[in-house]
Amino acid sequence: MASSDQDDAFKNAKILTLGEAGVALEEVSKRITQRDPDWQPNAMMLKAVEYAQRFAANKNRDTLQKIRELLANRRLSEMELGLVASLAIETADEAKKLVPSLAAPTETREQLSDEELEAMLKELATYREFE
Repeated sequence: MASSDQDDAFKNAKILTLGEAGVALEEVSKRITQRDPDWQPNAMMLKAVEYAQRFAANKNRDTLQKIRELLANRRLSEMELGLVASLAIETADEAKKLVPSLAAPTETREQLSDEELEAMLKELATYREFE
């Protein structure tokens, strides 16, 4: 069982989208390599970077920031934001099935209508198209 110290460590943690995780891993690798040119990432790091490169819909830092702002402005929770930004959701119905909390009101927002979800997903799709 996790101690309260461990619980507190993640209390204010932000969820990274797959694209953000990929950018972060690449930057960490670059910094370590600059300090130690002989450094070689371990197998887990290589697999994580490869996964992010293969499956992240967006890899551009500016685009990732715009996506985060778009979803945060819709008052999505961190979990909802991470899921919606990382999954290739196309319709409001699909969004509500993959992220069930989108179908209900929360403490910070009213229930999102299908029209609001569709508009949000359409805007996300434009970021993916022009990446």
